[in-house]
Amino acid sequence: MGSRIIEIGRDRWPELRDLYSSDRTNLTGFDLLEYFINYKPASSQPEESIHIYSTDTDWIAHGNYILIHKLLNTDYVYFNTVKGSLEDLKSLLSSLDPKIQHLICGYEERFKMVIEQYWLLRGYNLNNLEHQGTIVYHLPSFQVETCDARLDLDHLDHYIVGYLGTELASLVDQHWTYRSANSLPLIRGFMNTNVSAGVFDTQGKPLAWCLRSPHGSLSNLHVLSSHRRKGLGSLAVRFMAQKIVASGSEVLATVVFENEGSQKMFEKLGFEAINKLYWAVVP
Repeated sequence: MGSRIIEIGRDRWPELRDLYSSDRTNLTGFDLLEYFINYKPASSQPEESIHIYSTDTDWIAHGNYILIHKLLNTDYVYFNTVKGSLEDLKSLLSSLDPKIQHLICGYEERFKMVIEQYWLLRGYNLNNLEHQGTIVYHLPSFQVETCDARLDLDHLDHYIVGYLGTELASLVDQHWTYRSANSLPLIRGFMNTNVSAGVFDTQGKPLAWCLRSPHGSLSNLHVLSSHRRKGLGSLAVRFMAQKIVASGSEVLATVVFENEGSQKMFEKLGFEAINKLYWAVVP
């Protein structure tokens, strides 16, 4: 870590989280920090670690932070600021270990320039940088109760909707588009820390599921190919929306730009596009 970078002790993470409490639709704010406050690294991953750093001891005023979740051979990186400058965020990114691959997770459009400057600082050709984009969808809390009216519940009444247990993490991982060597422990973390939903047949076989990511957005929504076009994905989203609103959070989802089918499904359920977030892999 660079000389200007200081670590924020775990006992003060709630103070940093509360700086972001005014906007619960900010996916690198309150709910993300709440996730890692509650997150417990798996005993099977002895080298896993989570650290939060800031630019200086005055972080309680400006809210600059970078969170590094080290898992196996990758650093998962999250960052944001309340009142700090782009230069502050560039300093935080410059403190990352260049010998370790990292995935920069969920940054806003206004921060793309910071990522590009960091990429150039690492000596890479800007033409090789890919900002992997997603649309952020929001379901206002007053709309959650109207989800039922948007679904043919009579047609779906022979399915069982409930919590998805962590014993099914391997199944979720097998069907994840972004499956990797690190993905199974990531998914276990999602399921251990946040609510997860499953849609089951009468014998208890999972047919569809939906998780909640560290950012607080719906994630890993999947329906087995043999049961698609029956509304099971919408049923899982409805269950998740009810549980998330009951916890005091906002219902959010991220959908990659190319996935028009999921975009239409969320819009049909009353979700509204409110932002864009990006991911970048730094080798």
